[in-house]
Amino acid sequence: PEGISPTTGLPLSDMEQPEGFTGQAITGRYMPMLVQIDNNEGGTNRMSPWGVNYADIIYETPLHRYGSTRMTFLFSNLIPDSVGPVRSARIGHVWMQREWNCGFLFYGFQEHEKANVSTEFSKYHLNSSGLLFSGTVSEHKPWKKYYTRRKGRPSPHNVNANVAAMSQLIPEEAVAINNAFLFTDEPAKGDEATEVTIVQGSLAMLSSSRFIYNEQTDRYDRFLLDEDGGVIPYHDFDTGEQVGFNNVIIQFTDVRWYANDVPVTTHIGEGNADFFMNGVHVAGYWKRPSMEDRTVFYGPDGAEMPMQRGRTLIVIIDKEKEVFYQ
Repeated sequence: PEGISPTTGLPLSDMEQPEGFTGQAITGRYMPMLVQIDNNEGGTNRMSPWGVNYADIIYETPLHRYGSTRMTFLFSNLIPDSVGPVRSARIGHVWMQREWNCGFLFYGFQEHEKANVSTEFSKYHLNSSGLLFSGTVSEHKPWKKYYTRRKGRPSPHNVNANVAAMSQLIPEEAVAINNAFLFTDEPAKGDEATEVTIVQGSLAMLSSSRFIYNEQTDRYDRFLLDEDGGVIPYHDFDTGEQVGFNNVIIQFTDVRWYANDVPVTTHIGEGNADFFMNGVHVAGYWKRPSMEDRTVFYGPDGAEMPMQRGRTLIVIIDKEKEVFYQ
């Protein structure tokens, strides 16, 4: 509906308008921005991301075979002027960009002969689209000045991006695909799930995560698991705020590996999905027929799964991985 965010289901007029920001809630233009974000050390402590609490949707995808992952933040309602640390893209991330036809920020990319990001850019004519914002280009590119380095953070985990400024460089004729979720004000009905654990790989790598339902905020707060069985809060580096989600979606898919460590996640097709919201679990599935289509999530009745209003995390995960809840 008009005036309602297609990515969070919240009224756009109720949102704050921080100085230096842009986004649909400020300008009225719908043009999301996807940003590749570091998840080294699980994105905790000194490696925590910044700008995270303004992301409407966060994707988590496989990065290395031993279990580490990469985050992709999607900003639409409010687009910050400082986000990071920006890292490199994999081929599956290009296919995510095609789903939104939006701005795409990255610092380097995968170049394996069987999974080459550059080849995909050429295939879909993205190099001349005005939607790509590589951080490894020469100084003459108009967006290069909006990439800076954060002092006190080790390289390469310190790349900062003024995403708001880059979004203003997108041509007026570019139109993003409206991937609006179906939202509801009714609480989800399912079996109790106040704690969700995703086992990605070695606990020493801080890639496995746990979500604990906070009844007061009606969201799942994200934590990382350490090798001693403890939890570490996933928070915004600048504000210290805990990061939580109103919807946590586990999207099971096939993952192919080249050279034993180059991931290609399957984004076209269908597979099982688990939904966690309002402290309950609902089993369902996902479908995306082609590169031109959006991913649609379905509930057990075969109808599109209604989401709770607020932030969503979509964990795209190998169907062989384990997810537990209680």
